[in-house]
Amino acid sequence: LADREHVEAVVRNLQQVDFGPLIVDPVMVAKGGATLLASEAVVTIKEQLLPLADVVTPNLPEAEILVGKKIVTNADMVRAARMIQTLGVKHVIIKGGHRQNHKAEDLILLADGTCYWLSAPRIATANTHGTGDTFSACIAAELAKGQPLKAAIMTAKAFLQGAISQGISVGHGHGPTNHWAKLSEKVSLRQG
Repeated sequence: LADREHVEAVVRNLQQVDFGPLIVDPVMVAKGGATLLASEAVVTIKEQLLPLADVVTPNLPEAEILVGKKIVTNADMVRAARMIQTLGVKHVIIKGGHRQNHKAEDLILLADGTCYWLSAPRIATANTHGTGDTFSACIAAELAKGQPLKAAIMTAKAFLQGAISQGISVGHGHGPTNHWAKLSEKVSLRQG
């Protein structure tokens, strides 16, 4: 969805069908930091696509673009999630993998205002290409199977941890995650 026209086309089509939960991974920033969307596309996502979404899963750089503020602390993440929620999306998951700490910790803000922190050990690997896509797709798959949202998110995080820890080293630079990996059991959820 590189430009406004593509985002609007998706929105038009979504408005014409009855679909289940909509998970939006707002792919705005490449792993290397390059911006992938024109600025008018970001505005269109915020104004037209996110109000249709049940869940949005930005990483930290994408959340910063959505709110127009730098996100450094846990409190910043909570504030940003609340700001994103005001755009009309029900549930917000800000992925914290870009933070420089020993944990991969994501913030979950549910529609009722409850916050959870979803944690797993950080895995030292370059095989992280497609982690955001994998995470949001797994949430969508689990919801399609009838899982409750929190269970779907936990399964997605466990799947992603396994896929990263058992990544595939091919080519140069960031290699892919391993979608045939076993679920990781090193995932924890705490309210707060």
